[in-house]
Amino acid sequence: MVKRCSVVGCGGSVGLHSFPLDLEIRRQWLRAIGVLENSQLPPGAVVCNQHFTRDSFANMMEFELGYSARLRLKREAVPTVALPRIRCSPPTLLPHHGGLQSEAKSTQDVGCQTDLVICKNALVQAHVKPYRRSKATQFRAPSRSVSCDTGTVTEIHLPQSPRAASTPLKRPRYEVSVVDPSFHLNDSASSVNCSSSFTEVHPQKDKKYIVYEKQLLGLFRRCPVCTGRCVVNTTTVGTLLRVTQQCSCCEHYNEWSSQPMVNSIPAGNLQLCAAVLFTGSSFSQISKFLGAFNVQGLSKQSFCRHQAKLLIPTVSWQWQLEQADIIQEATESGPVTLGGDMRADSPGHSAKYGSYTMMDLKRNKVIDIQLVQSNEVGNSVRMEKEGFVRSLSTLLERGVDVQQVVTDRHTGVQKYLREEKKEISHYFDPWHMGKGIGKKIEELGKRKTTQDVRLWKQSVVNHLYWSASSSSSGQEAVAKWTSVANHIQNVHSHDNALFPSCLHAPLDGEQARQWLKPSTASCEKLTAILLAPRFVKDVEKISPQYHTSTLEAFHSLIIRFTPKSQVFSFKGMLSRLQIAAMHYNENAARSHAATATGELRYAVVYPKYKHGDYTVRALKTNPTSLYVHKLMDLLFDSVVVDPLPYQEYSDKITVPEPLCAQFQRPDKRDAVSRHRSRF
Repeated sequence: MVKRCSVVGCGGSVGLHSFPLDLEIRRQWLRAIGVLENSQLPPGAVVCNQHFTRDSFANMMEFELGYSARLRLKREAVPTVALPRIRCSPPTLLPHHGGLQSEAKSTQDVGCQTDLVICKNALVQAHVKPYRRSKATQFRAPSRSVSCDTGTVTEIHLPQSPRAASTPLKRPRYEVSVVDPSFHLNDSASSVNCSSSFTEVHPQKDKKYIVYEKQLLGLFRRCPVCTGRCVVNTTTVGTLLRVTQQCSCCEHYNEWSSQPMVNSIPAGNLQLCAAVLFTGSSFSQISKFLGAFNVQGLSKQSFCRHQAKLLIPTVSWQWQLEQADIIQEATESGPVTLGGDMRADSPGHSAKYGSYTMMDLKRNKVIDIQLVQSNEVGNSVRMEKEGFVRSLSTLLERGVDVQQVVTDRHTGVQKYLREEKKEISHYFDPWHMGKGIGKKIEELGKRKTTQDVRLWKQSVVNHLYWSASSSSSGQEAVAKWTSVANHIQNVHSHDNALFPSCLHAPLDGEQARQWLKPSTASCEKLTAILLAPRFVKDVEKISPQYHTSTLEAFHSLIIRFTPKSQVFSFKGMLSRLQIAAMHYNENAARSHAATATGELRYAVVYPKYKHGDYTVRALKTNPTSLYVHKLMDLLFDSVVVDPLPYQEYSDKITVPEPLCAQFQRPDKRDAVSRHRSRF
C-alpha cells in the first residue's frame, strides 16, 4: 500500500521518498508555521520530498547523477517548502488581530521550489559558499505560493528579514489572519546570505593568523556541492599557499589562495620582506625563528630581490620626504646649530663604511646622513672629513643657515672650517674632551707611583663641564680650566685676572680632599696632562651650550638597525641608516615616564666604563613606530603599483665599487686547485 503525503492539499504518492515526522521535527514544523504546540498530526504521518529544500538532503547531487537510489534526509532538516494552510475549526483558536473573514475562496495552485542559487561570498577566499540554514528563522521561504481547497483558511504574513546580517535576528511573532485565501512568501525572507558588502582592507593592514595545515586542509576534504570526498593538492610560493579541490563525484573544481596578489607578487611575501627591513631585523634571524616555529617562509634570494627592487626605493623616497620637512622647519626658524660625528661599521682602522650624521641640536632631529666607503677616500681615517664636507655642502645648498657647528676635535674638520667656511663658528664637544682627559687620568692611575691621581678623575671632568657652561668667552673658559692645576695642590688663588680665585668656600674637615703634594710624581704628571698646550688651546673653543650627547645616543640606536657583526651592501646600509634616523626623529621628544600615581620614574644602572659606579637615568615613555606604517602604506599603495619613478630616484645614488675591485681576481678553478694541492 502506497502511503500518501500527510500535508493538507498535497495528497501525492511519496513512494520511496517518504520521510516520517518524528516528535522533534513535528514540533519545529508546527512552530515554524505559527501553529500552537498542542496541535496534533496523525501518528504515522509522512512527508514527501517536495516539502524539503535541496540542502535538506545529504546526497541530492549523487541522487540526481544516478549514484544513489534513495535520498538521505539530514537529521536537522525541517519541512519548509510548500507549507500547508492549516484548516482551523473553530477559528477562535488563533490569535485575534482585527476582524476575521468567515469565508475564503481556495485555489488549487501547487508550486515547486527551484534550485537554490549559490552565490560567491566576498568575505571568504573560496569560490563557492554552501548554503547554511539560519538558526534565527528555522525555515527557508519558498518563492512561489501554494494554496489548497479549504473552507476557512488562515494566511501567515511573514515580515521581510535583512539579507546581509552578521548576527541572526530573533524570529519575529507572525500575524495570522484569514483576510486572503492565497499564501505568498517573499524571497527576501530567506536566511541565505548570498551577498556581503564590506569595506576593502589593504593587504598590509589585514590581520594574519597562524593556521595549522591539518586544520586548514580539513575545510577542503568535502565537496561543498555534493559533500563527497575531494582530491586536495597544495603548492607553495614562499608564504603563499594554493589549494586545488576537485570532487570525484560531481567534478566540482575549486582553487583557493591564502593571500591576495599585489601586482603579481604574493602580498605575504612582500610584507614579510618589508617587515624585516623596516624594523631593522635580520633576515637570517627571522628565517631561523620561522624554521624553529615550522612556519612557511621564503628564500633569501627572494628577500634580496624584493629589497633591491621595491624596499630600498621605498625607504629612500620616504626619507627624502621627511628630510625635506625637517630642512624646511630649520630654514624657517633662522640660524641653525649643527652637531656632527661619524660612526664606523667596525672598530679600529679596518672599517669599510663610515656614516656621518648631522643633527639639529636645537630641535634634536637628525637632519642629514652621509655614507662613505673607505675606498672612495683612500682609507678609513679620511672618511670622517669626507662625510662632514658632503653633509655640510648638502645642507648649505638647500638653504640652511648654519651658524654654529659642534663636533669632536678631528683635525681634518678643523682645517676645513678654518680655511673653507670661516663664517661658521666651530666648537668642540665637552663630552668628547671630558672622555679624552678621563682616559688619560685613568691610565696614569694604573701606575704604582701615581695611583692617587685616580681620585681626581671625576672632579677634573666635572670642572671641565663647569668651565664651559659658566664662561662667556673662550679666554674665561681657559682661565677657569687652568686653575684646576693649583686646586689639586690646595692652592685656591690664581695669577689670572679673568679668574683670580676659586669660587667655593674654604674646605675644612670632611670637605678637605686628598691634596697632591707639589713636586711629586703624581702632581707633576697630572699637571702635565691638564695643562697640555694643545688641550688648553682646544678648551678655548669648547661649546658653552650644546653637546653631542644626543648624537651618541643616535649612534647607539644605529646598532639595532645595522649590527657591526653583519655585512650589508652599500644601499642596504644606507637604507637602514635612514630608517634609524626616522625612528629617532619620531621618538626624540618622548616625555618622562611616570607611575600611576604621577611619580616620575628613574633607573639606576651600572655602566661598564664606570667600573662599578652607578648612574641614574630618567625613564622615558615607550617608543612608537608609526614610520613603519608609513613605509608599508607607501610600498603597497604607490611603489608596487608604479615602481618606475621610485627606482629611478634610488638609481641616482652613487654606489662605489666594492673593496675587492682594486685587486686582481684570480681564476676560481686555479685558486681551488692550488688550495687542494697544499693537502
